Amino acid sequence: MTYVVWSLCLLLSSLVFADEWELARNDTQRQIQVYVSPQNNNSYHQFKAQTMVEQPLNTVLAVLSDINAWPQWLARIKSVNVLKKEKDHSLVYVVYKLPYPFVERDMVLYNRVQHSKSGVVLIKAQAQANYLLPPEIIAKRVRLTNFSSTWRLTTLAKGGTLIELWGQGDPEGFVPALVFNYNLPDEPLQSLKQLRKMVLRPQYQKNKP
Repeated sequence: MTYVVWSLCLLLSSLVFADEWELARNDTQRQIQVYVSPQNNNSYHQFKAQTMVEQPLNTVLAVLSDINAWPQWLARIKSVNVLKKEKDHSLVYVVYKLPYPFVERDMVLYNRVQHSKSGVVLIKAQAQANYLLPPEIIAKRVRLTNFSSTWRLTTLAKGGTLIELWGQGDPEGFVPALVFNYNLPDEPLQSLKQLRKMVLRPQYQKNKP
């Protein structure tokens, strides 16, 4: 019965975004859907992805807040360095690995967690284009300056969590739009696959309400 309810929820959510988003990946086994859509005045597409897990919102939030563990499950992240961290804010240096012949990318992300009165949690990340880094780091990699993402976590009526993710940006440097757009859906798909495994780890279960 739970599987049927989740399937109906995903179907209804798909209909809401049908006019704006095109379904690009659909992992029915893991209940993951990835949509893509063109960006205004930009040849690179944006994405929206979603899935549902049985774990409570606090457990999912604990995984997303464990910044040092990002390379273990977020697609293409090679390493992270927390520059500053407060209760609901963080500044993180992120290095992305890309397939040959493209060089690594990096960026400084400002992360903010927002709790709404309805219980929905948003985690918004924005690249900080003006944050200064040592010249030797800049010389090795291409800096990402136009990137943003949003996670939205919603508690389901019968338990579990609806996880939604939006992302948009510009890969900078020389990356053909055709190549970027073709591969774009695979990154959120792989990230959500790994996230579904991460929420099962014992260290995050203590965050159950």
